[in-house]
Amino acid sequence: MAWSRGGVLQAPGVRAALATALFRDGELSLARAARVAERDVASFIAHLGRLGIPAIRLSAAESNADLDTLEQWLQSSSPTPAN
Repeated sequence: MAWSRGGVLQAPGVRAALATALFRDGELSLARAARVAERDVASFIAHLGRLGIPAIRLSAAESNADLDTLEQWLQSSSPTPAN
């Protein structure tokens, strides 16, 4: 049994489940949860996505500010017409 060899954390899926629950509840950052799950951040984000858990949590105000920044960037980086 995995419990006797390396402890309960070494049982298949336990580290990922623990990290997921702690991240979902706001107890761990994304990077730290990925580390606990022994995954890189990108694969942990994919794991969260399969479970329907958002990897990024923004308030409405933060989302609107990000959209405003994106719109400003798009306007400033669009090509100017040639004369």
